[in-house]
Amino acid sequence: MAQIVMWVFFIGPWLLLFAVDKERVKRYMAVSLFGVVLLTMVFQIADRFNWWEVNKTLFFFVNMTPFPFGIFIIGTLFIFYFTYPGFWMFMIINAAFDLFQALVMSPIFEKLDIYTLKEMNHFLLFVLMNDGYCCSTFSLSKVARYCV
Repeated sequence: MAQIVMWVFFIGPWLLLFAVDKERVKRYMAVSLFGVVLLTMVFQIADRFNWWEVNKTLFFFVNMTPFPFGIFIIGTLFIFYFTYPGFWMFMIINAAFDLFQALVMSPIFEKLDIYTLKEMNHFLLFVLMNDGYCCSTFSLSKVARYCV
């Protein structure tokens, strides 16, 4: 079951891109890619400090779930797609998604034995996702819009 969930969250979100304006997707993809780079670094830091342990993953990933390259990258893109340039709207929507991930989805993923939180609880996971990522990606989006 865990493998099916991971494949759905890895490939499924990419299918949503067929239904949106390609120019706007190009505009916000840089921000999404930057977010993935940040999240990949967070996974490496988490491995070093034993914040969580990845128990199951797809065959081509090591020590991280496939979620950053699926649901996360497309989720970030869609949040920017629908909220940019409204900074406060972005912060509220992103915080709501992060809260849902930390308090609802994370326990489900733990029950599926995809990962196990060790030195971190669900609230700290929310704080990590929301505070560190929110401000940095929104700042980058202001730079990225002039590069496209």
